[in-house]
Amino acid sequence: MRNLTIDGDHILFMVLMSKTYKDGLESLDEEGFIGNETIGQYQTHFKAIIKDYQLTAEVIGLMYGFKIGKTRVVMSDKTNFRYKLYPEYKAKRPSSDETMARLKKWARKTYEFEKDLEADDVVSYYVRNGDLGITTDKDLLKGVEGIWYDAHYQHKRVVWTTKAEADLFYKCQVLAGDGVDGIPSIRGVGIATAKKLLKDDDSWKNIKAIFKKHGYDKDYMLTMARLVNMHQWSPQKGLQLVKH
Repeated sequence: MRNLTIDGDHILFMVLMSKTYKDGLESLDEEGFIGNETIGQYQTHFKAIIKDYQLTAEVIGLMYGFKIGKTRVVMSDKTNFRYKLYPEYKAKRPSSDETMARLKKWARKTYEFEKDLEADDVVSYYVRNGDLGITTDKDLLKGVEGIWYDAHYQHKRVVWTTKAEADLFYKCQVLAGDGVDGIPSIRGVGIATAKKLLKDDDSWKNIKAIFKKHGYDKDYMLTMARLVNMHQWSPQKGLQLVKH
């Protein structure tokens, strides 16, 4: 038996950027959020996607020999601890328009969220502990050990991520940052370069040495690690920041 945990954040963007749910969410508006449907229609689309995911999960269970239990849909809180660590976090992302803001408020009332956390932090915990996860977020798909369904309309595939793969991706992100979220990299270091730097030694001792070589201290490295780490929360202990 595996429960189903769905990253609800990506559904918000799917319903707001799709021309119609009837198109299978594969037809995106080039102008971005179309905002020409009522909130009620968006809510209906949101719920319909969840039903589709539940059916998909049942099929995956049949393929791999397990049954699906309860469904958990997780949203981000309106604030989270990362903004306190690094005020520039996601600063370059466009602000929510009125439609998005209203839909987020409705989703938090309707589905689960944890105070001061992003959906990623909560989804990560449950998938690492045996749930089947559904998302389109590469950080979850690559950075969290477990079984996933990649729901991106160009992918739609099952992904098994090993602990070794997830650990390496996390360490590479500490070095390379995440431009989408506004997390800076060590100067000149992307994911490919980070993999080369960690190829022979991916220990934290080596990672600290790389930061020092580029003029960054241990505290800066620790801040970057805490920004990208999605394993810092559990329902038993709450938020506990990493201390590499």
